[in-house]
Amino acid sequence: MRRFIASLPGKVFSQLVILALLLPTLTFALITRASAQVATLPVWAVVEFANRKSAGTPFGKNAAAAVITELAKTGRYELVPQENIQRAIEAIGVETPPKGQTNLLRLGQEVRANTLVQGEIVDYTVKTVNGNKQGLVSMLVVLYDVASGLPVNGVAVGGQSTERASNTADDVLITDAIVQAANKAVRELQMKTLPQATVQNTTTYGAFINQGDRSGFKPNMPVIVTRGRQQVATARVTEVEPDSAQIRIERGNQGIQPGDKVRAIFDIPTIGTGFNNQNEANIKKSRPKGNPSGLLTVLIVLGIVALLLSSGNSGSQNAAENVVNEAINDPSLGNNASGVKIRWSGNGFYNGQQQQFRWLIYRSDIADTPVMSVAGSSRDARNTSNQTATSFAYLQNGVAGGVDCFPNESNASAITQPVTTGRPYTYSVSLVYRVLNLDLPDGGNSGGQTGGATGGNTGTTSTAGTTTTTTAGTTGTTATGTTATTTGTTATTTGTTATTTGTTATTGTTGTGQTYQYCYFVSSRQSASGPATPLQKPGLTAPAVNAELSSDQTFTFTTVGNIEFPSAIEYVLEFSSTIDFRPGTWAQVGKQTISQAVTPNTPRTFPSIPVSGTRIPSILQKATLIYWRVGAKNIIDRPGPEQSANGQRYVYSYPPSSYRPATAPPGGP
Repeated sequence: MRRFIASLPGKVFSQLVILALLLPTLTFALITRASAQVATLPVWAVVEFANRKSAGTPFGKNAAAAVITELAKTGRYELVPQENIQRAIEAIGVETPPKGQTNLLRLGQEVRANTLVQGEIVDYTVKTVNGNKQGLVSMLVVLYDVASGLPVNGVAVGGQSTERASNTADDVLITDAIVQAANKAVRELQMKTLPQATVQNTTTYGAFINQGDRSGFKPNMPVIVTRGRQQVATARVTEVEPDSAQIRIERGNQGIQPGDKVRAIFDIPTIGTGFNNQNEANIKKSRPKGNPSGLLTVLIVLGIVALLLSSGNSGSQNAAENVVNEAINDPSLGNNASGVKIRWSGNGFYNGQQQQFRWLIYRSDIADTPVMSVAGSSRDARNTSNQTATSFAYLQNGVAGGVDCFPNESNASAITQPVTTGRPYTYSVSLVYRVLNLDLPDGGNSGGQTGGATGGNTGTTSTAGTTTTTTAGTTGTTATGTTATTTGTTATTTGTTATTTGTTATTGTTGTGQTYQYCYFVSSRQSASGPATPLQKPGLTAPAVNAELSSDQTFTFTTVGNIEFPSAIEYVLEFSSTIDFRPGTWAQVGKQTISQAVTPNTPRTFPSIPVSGTRIPSILQKATLIYWRVGAKNIIDRPGPEQSANGQRYVYSYPPSSYRPATAPPGGP
């Protein structure tokens, strides 16, 4: 044997045996590695590009085909065949190319893609260059994450064809330019691919990921968290190390867990039509961002100073500031209607840290129920006498701050309450705001609930008679978050006698879990500094419209208010050379206060008012037509009715009347 092994045939045989023993292992390793590589390739689907310039041309299909070709060259993606995409489009019933983000994502889910590539041909043209022709194209390419529906990468590029003879067809030149643009787009996408990572460990409010600064993650970068083809959360990078980072959840409904994928979010670039003098696409570049640390330092210092000067306003429970209520002075409201406008500004602390949901408007005559509500984006409201009484929901007895999560935006209802003309009111404003329970201590005290676990025992049977059928008690089911209690099925005997009931399933144990949800709170009310009295507009009785007047006149008007709410009402008489009483064209020529209770629409007068010549204000002496009106306000109102164009705070008669001075000199106003 030793001689055989030492001989040449023996050595060859030994090597063949060794190779035969190693070959299965090597083959298995290579196949496994190749299979793993294929399995981990992300699935991309490219749809026909939209042609913003001229729909119906083949350029959109040409662009998609060119991008597919360039992506295939990289070997990094599994590309969905175009025939599969077309069948999916027909199956879900959308047009080609798909329009709208919803249809795009439906298509991506139908073909089971991770990423969907969609684009637009923004513009194209053919120009003459040195006696030849050249095609130019501008194109936008955007990558969408199918799980979240968010754009995760994209480029705006231009393409130029090679110069060709003047008899070359325009379509050929434009298609060539599209191919060049597709090549450039894929190269730029490869260079600027946004970072991706995997969740390693989770924390109460976020997670640690296995990539960091070296991979491109930056502080404050928005990211999405996915599990398979489903988005589970959006988050933001908070701390970054060279090879790891920490993220904080901003929105989530399923929680995150180790193994989830993290992907940065991308802002879509913009590109305009046309080309510049160098035949380049009109790409709108974003303004470069410098290092903001110096500016941030200044802002932080100023913020601290402002905080100190405001006596720690960030701890205030008032979401509304500078609340003002004022009687409405608006011609569109109608002469017999009245109202109050309430306006306010938002507390900067609430603007920055809570999501404003709804403002509640309270009135002094109704203690604990709001009279109306408006959207959280509003900063004013109108409460009128002709307001329709409608029902609305609101959050009652909510508390600003705290750690107990109230998961509903409302727990009570109220009806919009119109104002009573002539009755003074003082308004106050509070905010229903919402925050994620993740931002509250211990997640807003919202843990898992009770879950059931055990089953019922088997029912027993007593028998008598000819035939007996025995049925066992069924098993109690398991429920997560609720208590499961199941009763065993009754055993039934067919024959003379006997029925026995199975025993009851026992209660399960308590499970735990974390749910991401909004928690709703109500800020404290902030009141206006003084009352506002809704008033109807005074009526104008005499003199007649466009009457020619020369001697002193008595101007008659009708009163406003409400005899059930006696108030001292101040009236003013104003003249102007313009119908809108703009600044520099008007003068106040009379004022009086009626303190006693007066029935509305009672005639009152301004007696012996000069109407012409040098006895009227100088700014009116050249006017050939003078407009006049009467304004009214409750003297206790603070700050008073809405300002008119002339800066005065009265509820004015509308429309104004007018008269003609009999001795007006030559020349118009």
